[in-house]
Amino acid sequence: MNIARIAPSLILALCTFQTVAQIPSVYSNLKMSDGSLFANIKGQSIKESNNGRGYTLNDLIGNPKGTELGMQFNFGPKVKYGTVYFGLINPMDGTFPMPVYFKRTAKINNSIAEVNLQQLTGKYDMSGWEKGNLGQIGYRVVNSQGMLLYDGRLNFSFQNELFRVMPSIIQGPFVNQLTDSSVVISATLNRPTKLTLTINDENYVSEKTAKIEFKVNELASNTEYKYQLIEAGNRSYSFKTAPKIGAKDEFVFAYASDSRNGQGGGERNLYGANYYVMQRVVAYSKARNAAFLQFTGDMINGYLADKLEMNLQYANWKRSLEPFASNFPVNVAMGNHEALVHYFSPEGSAGGLGIDRFPFESESAEAVFASNFCNYSSELTSEDGSIYDPDPNTTDFPPYSETVYSYVHGNVAVIVLNSNYWYAYSLTRYPSTSGNIHAYIMDNQLDWFKKELVKYEEDNAIEHVFVTLHTPFFPNGGHVSDDMWYNGKNWPRPIIAGERVEKGIIERRDELLDAMINQTTKVRALLTGDEHNYAKTKICEEMPRYPEGWNKPKLKLKRSIYQINNGSAGAPYYAQEETPWSDYVSNFSTQNVVVLVKVGGEKVSVQVKNPFTEETVDEFQLTK
Repeated sequence: MNIARIAPSLILALCTFQTVAQIPSVYSNLKMSDGSLFANIKGQSIKESNNGRGYTLNDLIGNPKGTELGMQFNFGPKVKYGTVYFGLINPMDGTFPMPVYFKRTAKINNSIAEVNLQQLTGKYDMSGWEKGNLGQIGYRVVNSQGMLLYDGRLNFSFQNELFRVMPSIIQGPFVNQLTDSSVVISATLNRPTKLTLTINDENYVSEKTAKIEFKVNELASNTEYKYQLIEAGNRSYSFKTAPKIGAKDEFVFAYASDSRNGQGGGERNLYGANYYVMQRVVAYSKARNAAFLQFTGDMINGYLADKLEMNLQYANWKRSLEPFASNFPVNVAMGNHEALVHYFSPEGSAGGLGIDRFPFESESAEAVFASNFCNYSSELTSEDGSIYDPDPNTTDFPPYSETVYSYVHGNVAVIVLNSNYWYAYSLTRYPSTSGNIHAYIMDNQLDWFKKELVKYEEDNAIEHVFVTLHTPFFPNGGHVSDDMWYNGKNWPRPIIAGERVEKGIIERRDELLDAMINQTTKVRALLTGDEHNYAKTKICEEMPRYPEGWNKPKLKLKRSIYQINNGSAGAPYYAQEETPWSDYVSNFSTQNVVVLVKVGGEKVSVQVKNPFTEETVDEFQLTK
């Protein structure tokens, strides 16, 4: 066995809000003046708005310091008053230890909260910290209006009558990039630290850094491994490697999307994420022994202008995965709510326009998404080099890094697409700046997708392929006015450097369908989200797919597949709408559900379960 260590830079590093003067050439009608960015929109010169920047991860971690009584937190000027809930975590109490909150709280007064750990002694010391002088707490920060802002973790020690804040894993650990012979274990710490990974009775030490990824190679397939990460104390976890590629071992994987904050109060909105529903989704997936959970987009509320605020929302979403994702992989993809933008608000506008932030390599939605997760990667780099690239000698588009990829588990391949790449929301109303519309797969990504399909079609070890992207090909409730339909309009399409691309959204949809259905035989289903409901749609030749008066070629479909939409992981629901294909939609539901795909050799079956009630919402077979 050998281990490669990757030590990316600290994701909590400070950034500035200053716009870099170099405007990417893929945009149009933008200019810099006196250090500010302006857009020419319908004859108006509109200055970028900085409104809406909220809390940041750095603020909510709270700059903790040890005291004689416990810990002092300073949450900065944005959290002047509120409450901190806190309690001990016993890492030896069960497989999935969680905080047990103490009956008293700490008030936030002028941004300062004093957490008294001396209260957690005697009959309240359920973790034994007094004996070993080491412990771990969970804490929750709530503002004066009662909104949950952050859910944190910290290790502490007690020596010489003084508590000290110790090196602490504040995100993770997570099981990532699982294969039949390797895994990546990732974690983020509160400060640069040398972290020790113990696996198979061997110790491996990272470099001194705050974000750590251990890649472990030369593992046996289909084997359970126990591991520990050692900072101030020990925590034990496990994972199971994938079966050998092509193996016909029976397994289950789970699918869901759309867990941005919902209504109902409390944990349904942990500042950007529906912690309440999402934790139930991942816990239920693990309880059903899912080999992995694929989660495709709209994890958080997003649509932000500050990557530090985005980091906070991602951290809150990742907290909802814990501690289960320390033991099995959750593979993620981008949705439209992962948007990180320069925002402009023309006079009389109800919603304004947001374009992907630049510089793309550090500020784009894609780059910030990749910095917060540890996904598989692919050789697809960007849309540079396409026929619409305005300058072939420079990098003009955002990176695709870790937002488009594929992976294999046994005899199954999953292809993950990004249908919100270089996303400019409201571009159909304000086209002057250029950008990409919601749901459009651009040229280079389409070419990559076709090659992946051919690769798996020719690979005899792979029997089943699942394609997942955030946006449905055939929306049914909530996004009929966009996704790959736009109320039957084909004119929506990307605009690059002021030039509209050749193919419209319905034409591009058909190219994707042709590749998945006509050019391959192994794609079993399309896994989508965006619409906050569950629906199964049969895509077949008989299904009406075109608007009235369509004067372009109509694609003939050689076989049928299902579009399985599950955008029900906590975002506010959408009811069903009338569409040309409504007769081909079944089991539409606004319940929160988990899609469980069971694979056993040639057979594939699907169960759709409510993770709260365990009620079966749908059940069917996927045939070749």
